[in-house]
Amino acid sequence: MTEEAAKPTGFSGSAYFTIDDLAAMQPGLARIMPEIGQRYWKLYYAAQAGNWPMAKFQLGEIEELMEFGMITRPKYADDLEAFVMKDMKALKTAIDKKDWDGFDAAYQEGIKNGNDYHKSNNKGMIVWKLPDMPPPDLDMTPVEE
Repeated sequence: MTEEAAKPTGFSGSAYFTIDDLAAMQPGLARIMPEIGQRYWKLYYAAQAGNWPMAKFQLGEIEELMEFGMITRPKYADDLEAFVMKDMKALKTAIDKKDWDGFDAAYQEGIKNGNDYHKSNNKGMIVWKLPDMPPPDLDMTPVEE
């Protein structure tokens, strides 16, 4: 039996893949970060509108994406974890308190820190900024449940 044949495989319905193949197919931060940016945008305008449940939801989704990035791109894990533990924790505290001023300060600090992480990882050309308007695909008006 060859070494290649001994590797575990899975069948997709049309092809066999090894675990190494599947690992190579996982999205890197270049694919994950745009979604994080979209959700970070929605997070801001949800909180600004007082839609704290939506803000909490977006924050949770961002954290899950960052955790996924820690797994798929471990060389960035320390920076991603630092952002989660510091910046996202501050946002969560403000959301839990429904504290717009605290949220806005933490959010702006998160933008600064995120862009600093880009610089420290030789990606200084990536400068994220908050769009000037709410995302058009979601109504940020709070909904009574």
